Amino acid sequence: MELSAEAAVCTRQIGACAPSCSDICASKYPNGGKGACQGDSCVCFYECGTEKRCNVGLGRCSAQCNDACCAAKCAQQGSLSEGFCDRLGYNFLCQCSYDCS
Repeated sequence: MELSAEAAVCTRQIGACAPSCSDICASKYPNGGKGACQGDSCVCFYECGTEKRCNVGLGRCSAQCNDACCAAKCAQQGSLSEGFCDRLGYNFLCQCSYDCS
């Protein structure tokens, strides 16, 4: 998996791991998106781009880790980060959005 060294790299969990993970990521991020399975999740890697925001999955949300817990995990990415629980299929995942400029 090779992305430009000069650009910030973002990651995003997009669902369950599948043989088509790389193809799905390439279609979602046509300017060089790559996909790989990490555990049982398909994760896309892509350059930060014009939106200057990255979205990172920080694990599952649950009774032990709700929106507040997710936001606290995300706060480690910087002062302009936003953490929230997001439903992806049958899973609730902690998503973190942060500046990558």
